[in-house]
Amino acid sequence: MVIITNHDMQITKSDFILYLSCKKSLWLLKNKPENFVEGESSNFEKRLSAQGEEVERYVLKLFEGRKNFKTQIEFKTQDGLYSKADITEYLDDGCINIYEIKSTNSIKTGPPHDQIKDAAFQTIVAEQSGKIVKDIYIIHLNKEYIKKGDIKPKELLVLSNQTENVREIIPQTRNEINAAQELIKNRQINEQNCSCLYSGKSNHCDNFKFFNQQIPEKSFYLLPRIHKNKIKTFVNENRYILDLIGEEEVSENQALVLESYKKDQPIVNREIINNFFSIIEYPLHFLDYETFNSAIPLLDRTSPHAHIPFQFSIHKIVDQNHVDNFSHNEYLSEELKLPEELINKLEQCISPSGSIISWNKSFENTRNKEMGELFPSKQNFLSNLNDRTIDIADIFKNGYVDIEFEGSISLKKVLPVFIPELSYEDLEVSGGTDAMLEWFKMLETKDEVHKKKIRKNLLKYCELDTLAMVKIFQKLKNYIK
Repeated sequence: MVIITNHDMQITKSDFILYLSCKKSLWLLKNKPENFVEGESSNFEKRLSAQGEEVERYVLKLFEGRKNFKTQIEFKTQDGLYSKADITEYLDDGCINIYEIKSTNSIKTGPPHDQIKDAAFQTIVAEQSGKIVKDIYIIHLNKEYIKKGDIKPKELLVLSNQTENVREIIPQTRNEINAAQELIKNRQINEQNCSCLYSGKSNHCDNFKFFNQQIPEKSFYLLPRIHKNKIKTFVNENRYILDLIGEEEVSENQALVLESYKKDQPIVNREIINNFFSIIEYPLHFLDYETFNSAIPLLDRTSPHAHIPFQFSIHKIVDQNHVDNFSHNEYLSEELKLPEELINKLEQCISPSGSIISWNKSFENTRNKEMGELFPSKQNFLSNLNDRTIDIADIFKNGYVDIEFEGSISLKKVLPVFIPELSYEDLEVSGGTDAMLEWFKMLETKDEVHKKKIRKNLLKYCELDTLAMVKIFQKLKNYIK
């Protein structure tokens, strides 16, 4: 067997995961690294990585009674495979057990990150490097765990023996590894397209533009929730341009986006907008929460990854004849605690009648339900909020459709198109994960000047979320006159 000495031809687990998502991206990384686009890790991904380290600390506490284990053991094969096991346990018979640590509440088995496939790669590399692997475990969080006092690792963590599931896919995984090794040996390939052509926009690789330069900016990928069979048809027929797509070929909502493109204008259904305005009741309360979550519960009575509200913004319109007149209330917790004070503030700010307006109401409604479970005395109030909540984002599914929204109805896609004078771009905090991370910084800093600055930025961000809804509401009202 030939020993690989070129480090660029080494395949790590991360490389293998890249190969599974987009084969040609791995080739580009290994053969033309100067052209490879390394997707920037989002704050969300960085947060996940940090939480993984937190989980590992508690796993090590669970292993304190065991002597024959080591962490971060490297395995290398003669043909260039490399992996690093989170925990390797050495057994008396010379075999080893492998433990992979995950910060999730369950084992993930599908794209974009199959944890069983991860473990299969680790097993293959360990065995090809000369080890005999007996059992393969995936350690994940117990979603049913509720913190009461000090964290109890035995209750927090689930050691799931996945040996049978891993062994079942070893042959397939080995074939995929072999194919990846053969691919990167090629000094030239067809660089005109990649397999991501057959995936929806959200699953395109970071190097999609490099491989698929023929795709126009306004392509069929902007059609929302487009089925993989439709994608396959359009790709195989080389019909990327929206002009070549017929309205009879797509769903009703997709046809509206298509029509907006072809007419170069928004498609407005006044009946749907009228219906929205017919069911709302004044006073109106435009509500948005910011929450924190943690893999390891930080507060008693909470579970892994539970979303705990720490901030809200409410804009209120009292008179339907004067929708330009509105007031604003806000709350931001200055300590790590359960949201009882937040609920009390909500009770003061929200009238006993009138509609609650949210963007993607399922998020706020779920938080209300969870807070009601934490504080049963507040359950009726919070349940009443849910009963009164109306989702303004629903209008943008089929009541007001614009190709410029790029197939999305997220507030950050709709706002700059619908209300161009408002933008998140200049804000210090511009997303939910940013808000959570900044809030933790605010709690930790001893610098009062810095604390005030963070507080100001957090309030400004959350206020814009509800102000944006108000401005969108006001503009929508023009369509019913």
